[in-house]
Amino acid sequence: MLPAGKTKIMVKESEVRGILRDFGIDNPGKISEGGGTASPKYIFTSSGKKYLLKQRRREFSPLPVVLFDHSVIKHLSRNGLPVAIPSYSAKTGCELFEYIENLEDFTQGNREEMSGAAEMLGRMHRILHDFVPEGSKNWQREFLPSGIKAELLKHIEEQPGLFHGKETVRLVMELLDGLIENYSVKNLTRSIVHGDYTSANVKFKGNLVGGIFDFDWTSLQNTLYDISRALVYFCFKRKNALDGKNIWSLVQPCEIDIENVRQFMKSYRREFIFTQADAEGLHFALKEFFIGARVRAMRKVPDAEKIKMLDEKLVEMAITVEKEKNSLAQACG
Repeated sequence: MLPAGKTKIMVKESEVRGILRDFGIDNPGKISEGGGTASPKYIFTSSGKKYLLKQRRREFSPLPVVLFDHSVIKHLSRNGLPVAIPSYSAKTGCELFEYIENLEDFTQGNREEMSGAAEMLGRMHRILHDFVPEGSKNWQREFLPSGIKAELLKHIEEQPGLFHGKETVRLVMELLDGLIENYSVKNLTRSIVHGDYTSANVKFKGNLVGGIFDFDWTSLQNTLYDISRALVYFCFKRKNALDGKNIWSLVQPCEIDIENVRQFMKSYRREFIFTQADAEGLHFALKEFFIGARVRAMRKVPDAEKIKMLDEKLVEMAITVEKEKNSLAQACG
C-alpha cells in the first residue's frame, strides 16, 4: 500500500508496479510522477492508453466516503460532464483513471474560458442539487473558521517562538473571530459541490471545459464554497502564472477584478440559481477561503516557513474584500 497521510510521499517505481497488478496491469510503460501538492499521483501508458494512478489520503478512504465520491462522479458522467470515472482498489486505497488527452490549462485573463468554467460550475450544481449519492459524507466545509482557528492555535502552541508577538498573527485571529461570529450559511443555496473547483482541477479544450478532476472534497455544502474558489482562480489577477505543483504559487496574493466577477457570475446564473443572500455572503466566503488556504498550506511547508503564510498580503487581501463587498455583491447580479 502507498503511504497515506496529509502530505504527498512518493514511493519506489517497483511498489507502483505492484499496485498496478491489482488493477490487472502487468506491463505498464514508463511511470512518471503526476502533479498536485497532496496525494501521490503517477502517469503511465498501457496497451496504447494513458492512465493516472492516484493514492487516496487516509481521511478520504473509508468505504462510505469512496462510494459517495464515485457516485457523484458517475452521476455527472451520465449527465454529460467531462469527468473520468475511476476504478478503485480497497486493498491499496488507490484509484485508476483513464487519462483525458489533449487538454490545456486555463489561460489567465481569457474570458471565454472563464465563462466556460462558470457555466460548467453552474451546470454541475444544478445536476447535483437534488442528487442523493451512495455512501455517506457528512463533512463540514474544509475551511470552517472555527476549525481553521483551532489549527492555527495548534501551530502556535507547537512553535510559540515562531508566532509570538507577530502583528499579522493577531490580525488573522481577529479576522477568524469575525467570521465565526458573523458568517452564517443558514440561508445560502445548497448543493453537492466539487470542493476544489480551481484552475488546477479544470482543464480546457478550446474555450470549453474538457475535463474536471479531483473530487476528493465533494460534499453537500453551500454553493459559495465552490464559487469563492472559482472566482479567486479564474477571475482575480495575480502577478505569476499558477503552478499546481507549488503551494506558494497556489496561495500567492491576488487582486479582485470586478468585471471578471460580473462576467463569471452572469455565465454561472445561466445554469443555476444565485440569490441575494448568496451575493451578500460572498465576501465572507472569500475571506474564509483566503485565510483557510494559507493556514492549511502550513502543513506543506517547512516549520521555519509557516509564519510566512500569515504575511501582510493575506491581511491586505481580507481587508480589500471587506472594502469591496458591496461591489462584489452588485457584480453577482
